[in-house]
Amino acid sequence: MKREITIAAIQMAISKGEPTSNISKALDLLNTAAEKGAELMVLPEMWLTDFILKDPYPYLDWTSKALKAIRLFCQKKECIVVAGSIMEEEDGRIYNTSFVIDNNGIAGKYRKAHLFEPMGELRVFSPGNKSHVIETPLAKLGVIICYDLRFPELTRPLPFHGTEILCIPAQWPSERIDHWTTLLKARAIENQLFVVGCNRWGKVGPHDFPGHSLIIDPPGNVLAAARKEGVALAKLEPDVMENYREEIPVLRNSCLARY
Repeated sequence: MKREITIAAIQMAISKGEPTSNISKALDLLNTAAEKGAELMVLPEMWLTDFILKDPYPYLDWTSKALKAIRLFCQKKECIVVAGSIMEEEDGRIYNTSFVIDNNGIAGKYRKAHLFEPMGELRVFSPGNKSHVIETPLAKLGVIICYDLRFPELTRPLPFHGTEILCIPAQWPSERIDHWTTLLKARAIENQLFVVGCNRWGKVGPHDFPGHSLIIDPPGNVLAAARKEGVALAKLEPDVMENYREEIPVLRNSCLARY
């Protein structure tokens, strides 16, 4: 990060199996964020269709349509969107994939490494591998997805490879929202980088998703939080990260820095 960046978490309700409606809503909220000055925006997990764990194949064609819509938005607004996560098919396997899109197209992608067994994700999705740095014109990004947040070993290498902002699309339910807050702060503090957790919002049958999307700085301070459907917006100042890394040099002192 060479300068201050305005970032937004796009907290939205998701209509199951209704990609047209979800694309329209996502674009509306992205436009709202852009009008407020956001340059980097993050959508929630499975924002396009929600989880389709029975016969997902009719919905796979929507992936390219959604990516095209987001790409056109990024070109128009000259911004970057971490497009939450959507279903991606390759070689007969389906992945829970997050695409990072800028005005030139897809800058990078990440496939969810840890699939949430209690919900049945393993019945449909194949696991991805490790997270990696995605270069963008604004900053170096890392991306993980929802359940990945519980596995600190996944993100620990990222700051040693230059990651400055960790983006986490999610569908995290209300009964475990304290874990969400605690783990987001932990990932920020231990890796000394900015964290953006973008969660789904709304009640779906017996499940309640409270949102509580958070933008957190490296010392663990909450810069912005969303309580309902809408946008959480914050300015990220690179000096905050650089000064904190100098004040408490855990990255420089870590054994990982020796390799």
